[in-house]
Amino acid sequence: MTAPPIVLAEIVLGAQDWWLFVGMLVAAVSLLVAWSYYMRGGNSGLRALAMSLKLTALLALGFCLLEPKRRVERPRPGANVMAVVVDNSRSMEIAPAGKAASRRQRLAPWLPSDSAWQTRLAQDFDVRRYAIDNRLHAVADLSQLDFRGTATSLATAIDTLMKRFANRPVAGMLLLTDGLATDGLNEWIASREFAFPIYPIVDTQEGEVRDLRLHDPVVQVSSFELAPVGIEAWVEAVGLAGEELIVRLIDAAGDTIARQSIACNSDDFHHRVRFTFRPREPGFQSVALRASLRRDDRESGPVRSRTEVTLANNTLLIAVDRGSGPYRLLYVSGRPNWEFKFLRRALESDVELRLSALIRIAKQQPKFSFRDRGVPSANPLRAGFDESDDTAEQYDEPVLLRIGVSEGELVAGFPTSSEDLFRYDAVILDDVEASFFSQHQMLLLRQFVAHRGGGLMMLGGAESFFHGGYEDTPVAELLPLYLRPRPTDKHQPARMLLTREGQLEPWLRLRSNQQDENSRQAFVPEFYTWNAIAEVKPGAQTLAELQLAAERQPGIVVQRFGKGRTLALTVGDYWRWSMHRPDADVDDLAQAWRQIARWLTNDVPRRVEVDVQAPPSPVNAHRIIVQVRDENFQPLDNATVSIEITPPDGAPLTAQATPDATQPGVYALEYWCQHDGSYRCVVACTAPDGEPLDPVHTGWTAQPSSVEFARVVPDMQTLHTLAKQSGGQVVALEDLESFVAELPNRRVPQSELREEPLWHQPWMLLIAVLCLCGEWGLRRWKGLP
Repeated sequence: MTAPPIVLAEIVLGAQDWWLFVGMLVAAVSLLVAWSYYMRGGNSGLRALAMSLKLTALLALGFCLLEPKRRVERPRPGANVMAVVVDNSRSMEIAPAGKAASRRQRLAPWLPSDSAWQTRLAQDFDVRRYAIDNRLHAVADLSQLDFRGTATSLATAIDTLMKRFANRPVAGMLLLTDGLATDGLNEWIASREFAFPIYPIVDTQEGEVRDLRLHDPVVQVSSFELAPVGIEAWVEAVGLAGEELIVRLIDAAGDTIARQSIACNSDDFHHRVRFTFRPREPGFQSVALRASLRRDDRESGPVRSRTEVTLANNTLLIAVDRGSGPYRLLYVSGRPNWEFKFLRRALESDVELRLSALIRIAKQQPKFSFRDRGVPSANPLRAGFDESDDTAEQYDEPVLLRIGVSEGELVAGFPTSSEDLFRYDAVILDDVEASFFSQHQMLLLRQFVAHRGGGLMMLGGAESFFHGGYEDTPVAELLPLYLRPRPTDKHQPARMLLTREGQLEPWLRLRSNQQDENSRQAFVPEFYTWNAIAEVKPGAQTLAELQLAAERQPGIVVQRFGKGRTLALTVGDYWRWSMHRPDADVDDLAQAWRQIARWLTNDVPRRVEVDVQAPPSPVNAHRIIVQVRDENFQPLDNATVSIEITPPDGAPLTAQATPDATQPGVYALEYWCQHDGSYRCVVACTAPDGEPLDPVHTGWTAQPSSVEFARVVPDMQTLHTLAKQSGGQVVALEDLESFVAELPNRRVPQSELREEPLWHQPWMLLIAVLCLCGEWGLRRWKGLP
């Protein structure tokens, strides 16, 4: 949109019928004047100058006799809307360094409705007054604004006005602001066509701003014991060159977790800080990053500063959610062994992991009893136990031991339905042959990994991998290895070494630095039970290898399969590691088992999953998205989703999420955060048949009051861009009155032609008087006759 041009005036004559008479009169008098000067003697140059002055006076007087008028285009009074919009946000309370008055106080004399510029503006325009903070709202008197808004929605306000006055003539918009929009004004300007010009009014006397702020936090969360939570953020300092900055990581109780000191070496300083820490408990919690000048820093309590323009942007509230279980693992073994003992002991110390085991203690046995009615049909291994013949294993069935299960769980052995198998998050197969499973169960196991997204691990042993007969089975498709025979000396010892890729995986590292990790690996014992592997599948990763006398074999291999992941541990006597501990108080095998179990279950979908989406602007709501699945992990419609939200003030609120119209099994709830702090929520779902699902605990943090201070230096560049794109101009605050007086000369939608007399204007008479006085003075000065 081009700038509205200033309307040029057109000169017309009111007594144009007299132009011939006036012309003849002026011409006759001019001839007499010229003849009189010609007859006089003296300096010819001075005579010509004096004559020109007198003739000019005569022409001016003759022009007045014709009653000249100026025809101009002026706004029709009250026909055009002129919006006056004032920034009512908290950033207007900022007082720059060396200034006793804040932006609000410097703006205050211009806000009363009876001020000169508003009175002048109302003479030509229909003045509409608005305040803008979180939204645009009309006000009667701009001087009554409180400047307590927590956002500056400039793009929203301008868009609202353009829609509101789409069918009305609008002359323009006077915008009194510092330009610190919180709703993406720059991106909005580039994509809009403006309906009227915008005139930003800025304070050109703004002093130096000194401020320190934190922004753009990044949280790296892992569920593994050794991998701490990583928090990064940018520290930005304006006008604080030579100062020492202190950044603290503070927990929810107000205690300092870590502290960093940073030297600020410029007035436009940017620095990236990183903290790592281990949360004391799983699940959701919040921490805070706080930045301050060294002289203002305090171990506890609020920080006060006489240097910074605001402290509202010195603290970042950060949500840390490591997830919560329980994660369920199903361990299936073909025979009792030492591995289960150490695995079970390791996982018992992790409250987020639950291990259920199905261990075969005897294979199916044939019964030889010809017409012998006195021989029971139950397997004699069950003799003496309180089990009826109906529930005890028969002669032709394997004898299974169930450990860590609830009543009725795994009674029939390995699950035969998706409803029973999909309740687990991972399955571990240990030294159990393929014939233990039916074809249907193996296909179900494949579906468990590919579609349910579960984890599968197979341990080495005499009846694992190729030796277990898994080649050309659905389970072989899942494994990251090709099951082909490979001749090798299986009686030689093997030592496990992490590959380069394995050293980069946090779930395989047991020490916090590389030096300690290398020292730790030196104490890992040799293993004597392992499976020879012919080849690793393309796309799989070999994270550990078995070092033999003359070659290396894959030791730990992983891959993605569908939505899930699989792991092959080719060692069958991993338990030996715990028997060769250099420090009796440090059990590396137990930690390794817990981290492997965490890796298997870390990304496994749950029946209820919650995603809290932060809004792009504080005026918008947080959106809580809940994905609900049935026992087959298909989207579940017609569920009841109840969300209990506990805000920082501690008064819980319960609301029902509504189904998404486009996505099956998805429910949503919007929540507007009014206060700074940590918000916790509990999502409880009930299936259509009344089955309650496990509740999900999560949360988020919000700081609506600090968004306004994300920037503190007035954004002049954006305001100039806004003015240019809309066809307006940036006006200095001290020039506001003169600019308003000049506004009627600009083109507006509704205008009218006016004729303004010129002949009785003082300047016309002044020209004639000055010329006559000049001529008379010149003659007296030079002594002309």
